[in-house]
Amino acid sequence: MAEGDKKAPAVPHLGHRQRIKERYNLNGFDSLDDKDLLELLLTYAIPRRDVYGLSRSLVHEFGSFEKVLSADAEELRERTDLTEHTITLLKLVNDIRTKPFRIIEYRPEKLGSLKAAAEYCHRVLSKFEDEIVVELFLDSEYCVTELTRVSTGSSRSAVLPIDGIVENAVRSRIGRVLIAHNHPSGSSAPSSADVYATNSLRSSLRSRGIELVEHIIVAKCECTAIMLHQTIPIGDEPDVTPWRLP
Repeated sequence: MAEGDKKAPAVPHLGHRQRIKERYNLNGFDSLDDKDLLELLLTYAIPRRDVYGLSRSLVHEFGSFEKVLSADAEELRERTDLTEHTITLLKLVNDIRTKPFRIIEYRPEKLGSLKAAAEYCHRVLSKFEDEIVVELFLDSEYCVTELTRVSTGSSRSAVLPIDGIVENAVRSRIGRVLIAHNHPSGSSAPSSADVYATNSLRSSLRSRGIELVEHIIVAKCECTAIMLHQTIPIGDEPDVTPWRLP
């Protein structure tokens, strides 16, 4: 799946390249299949080489156009011969296409206790009618520096996208993350799947040198911290285990 030699070869599919450009301009995104979409995108990173075969090899290797875009940069380096220039383009396009989905209003704030963290997550998530998963990036003082939506589901469930959460954390070069999701129509009690996913995420982040501080589930009047096994009523002043032990 080599991107190509240094010497520019002939371009046997030059006519195809032009045809897919014209088809896109005339009929839009849906007129192209995954292989043609990727070919069209790659022509802007590799304009002087034939990328017909490369686009098809990448779609075959990863499974789809979207999976090529969403692949971790390190995975692209390991599984392909793409240059850093081309990998940067693929990651940039992926970030551009997903940014509107990820944006949620938040404010920087220091989360100095489990109570503070629970109330913060409740303010962010309690307004949503569907389950969503968010990733909070924390600095060395446990202040929220960024908040990103990583998944949206139905009113009853949402998937915890472990690979995406880890990729976001690695790309952001931070050392701590907090994960939160909401239960709009139920209690904050975690399911067995929630606990399993939390443990898997914790291990994956730890292997990259990143701490998972907590996974908080938000319900209407309470939150539960999975890792500390604590349920925190919202609006009261309960005695809870400190989020960061001295």
